[in-house]
Amino acid sequence: MGGSLTFSAATLGRIFIASSWSIALALLPASYALAGTGTFGSYAGFNPNGGGSSYLGASQPGPSQLAELQGYDFGTFTMGDSLLLSGGELLTWKNGGGDVTGAFISYNVHEASSSAGSFSEIAIGWSSNSPFSDAAGNSSSGSGDQKWAQIPSTPDLLSGLAPGDYNLEVYFKATSNEGDHYDSRGGANYVASFTIAIPEPATFMLGLLGMLMVVAIGRRCR
Repeated sequence: MGGSLTFSAATLGRIFIASSWSIALALLPASYALAGTGTFGSYAGFNPNGGGSSYLGASQPGPSQLAELQGYDFGTFTMGDSLLLSGGELLTWKNGGGDVTGAFISYNVHEASSSAGSFSEIAIGWSSNSPFSDAAGNSSSGSGDQKWAQIPSTPDLLSGLAPGDYNLEVYFKATSNEGDHYDSRGGANYVASFTIAIPEPATFMLGLLGMLMVVAIGRRCR
């Protein structure tokens, strides 16, 4: 026996819309269909007391691993010491019509007993396309992989701090034509710590004596 299929107007409308979307997607250029951007690795460099810069790993992508920034203890400093944020490195990827347009490292120093306030942001300049090696020595060769690794300033993270226990929080950001991508441990940030000690009495007295001598010499020269 023969038969015929009948469709309501609403059903026919849904079939038409679905077919139209399928045709539109099929006609899109391959570059749009495969577009994508993101990050896949990050590091931060530090220079304590001018002793040389070294990197700590934030999001580490390869088998060669550095000491982890998360949970790192820089130890104890005294008044007059320095801890420079001496470097930042962010690894990004792109394909198709995707384009990464910038990279940034943000940091905040606050007392360990309090929460972080506003963050300071430093742009990380573009360094190279693949192939390249990251701060830990891992090689990247993906066609859209990029390394961002130049910062224009090296702030002293201890500047203006009183004796006490402190946390340093860091996160990274990549901007792209698809929006911003954050490397921040899911919003928890990478958190390290350090202490600034109260000066020993003898050290304090020597410093005070030195200041008095400077003042006395200045008065004699007038």
